[in-house]
Amino acid sequence: MTDLVLLGEAWGQQEAALKSAFVGPSGQELYRMLGHAGFPVESLPYQFVSSTRMLRLWESFPYPRLNVFNCRPPDPEGKNRVDYFYARLKDLEPVDTSLPKRRSGSANTYVQKQYAQHVYDLQKELSILKPNLIVALGATALWALGLPTSIGKLRGSVIQSSYGKVLPIYHPAAVLRNWSLRTISVLDFLKARREMEFPEIRTRRREIWTEPTIADLWNWWGAHGQHAKLLAFDIETVRKTQISEIGFAADSEHALHIPFVIEHRLGNTRSYRQWWPDVATEAEAWKFVKHVLESDVPKIGQNCIQYDCYWLVKEMGIAVKNVVHDTMTLAHCWQPELDKNLGFLGSVFLDERSWKQIRRDVGKEDA
Repeated sequence: MTDLVLLGEAWGQQEAALKSAFVGPSGQELYRMLGHAGFPVESLPYQFVSSTRMLRLWESFPYPRLNVFNCRPPDPEGKNRVDYFYARLKDLEPVDTSLPKRRSGSANTYVQKQYAQHVYDLQKELSILKPNLIVALGATALWALGLPTSIGKLRGSVIQSSYGKVLPIYHPAAVLRNWSLRTISVLDFLKARREMEFPEIRTRRREIWTEPTIADLWNWWGAHGQHAKLLAFDIETVRKTQISEIGFAADSEHALHIPFVIEHRLGNTRSYRQWWPDVATEAEAWKFVKHVLESDVPKIGQNCIQYDCYWLVKEMGIAVKNVVHDTMTLAHCWQPELDKNLGFLGSVFLDERSWKQIRRDVGKEDA
């Protein structure tokens, strides 16, 4: 067993020569990023570093470095190197359809049979190693683990696989092509240091009040909301014309969801209905929202000053009081060049699954 496995894509020229992963330029940058994230590696300056020196440096690294394909694909002109391992069903090369298909442009492809054994050997090795955490460097590593290959969407979020907990991170070759990804990758490696300490995905148990009655609203406020040290709030709008719902969180474990408009989708058709049974009851719900938002309890939100507060005062005449933090504004101050959306901030600062992934997994045992 091991705490961590680094899983890459395939060998490059230097890797093929030494038959060892990450000894070329990508491996050098990976080594530097690990060092900047606090892993036990030596300082590596930005100057010529031979592949043999990289091999010696990696020998003292305590965690396995693996690749999906332990060989080097050729570099046919105009073709992505890793695509060489795959083919379409109608192509001449025989493929292994027992392994997941992979999207390449507009076509579905499968790994060629002559390379499928590399994947089976990897899966066997992971089953023996039983790592606490697999750092999947790039889309090919995700594919080999049976996971979606959307590295841009999944990076930074811990995901469960058949071979253990996975943290997707951009491949260092992608970092070398796009230097703006480097800061994000170092932040993800910092997260990897935390996640490798335990094998399970840790999700905090939460109590969320949904489909409330008017009595439920005031009961939640009395039990949780009015005692909050920092009350989070967030609105959603429909068709950019009406506030459809609002959520409150008194802390990391207690939240309240208040619906106003329910959307139904059937194909491309959408229909809407009011949640509350009559106008008078809905008015009572809005009185509750006004009481909460105009209370002295300190409040926080994501882009709440420019968006949520504007909508609330414009549409409902509710002037939100005592907003002490806006996470989007704080993100601009913290790192102006990085994304400010809540999904990205959650992937960096939260030590659990993406909430969108949790929503997709509702009903599963680990949700």
